[in-house]
Amino acid sequence: MGRIVASYDVETPVGLERAAQVIAGEQSSGTFLKLPGETDLLRERSGARVERIVEKGRSPTPSLPCRISADIYERGEIVLSWPIENIGPSLPNLLATVAGNL
Repeated sequence: MGRIVASYDVETPVGLERAAQVIAGEQSSGTFLKLPGETDLLRERSGARVERIVEKGRSPTPSLPCRISADIYERGEIVLSWPIENIGPSLPNLLATVAGNL
């Protein structure tokens, strides 16, 4: 089956690659901590995939107030995808997957 694809405009003090990995993990099969039963096979089958990262600029200051200070804030587009099997025919599941808690 296909995949659901979402594009995010991001500004981050931790780097776009790291931000993409954190979002992909948090918005799919994982959390910020590895859980019992969260196997490599589960993450491979159900996890989000980082499809593309496009840097669009850097700034010494964030565009919005930020709790994490850094020398450089990277701005860019992050594109993620998820297996459609994760969501099924449920719009609330789609919204929770794409919008998540991040």
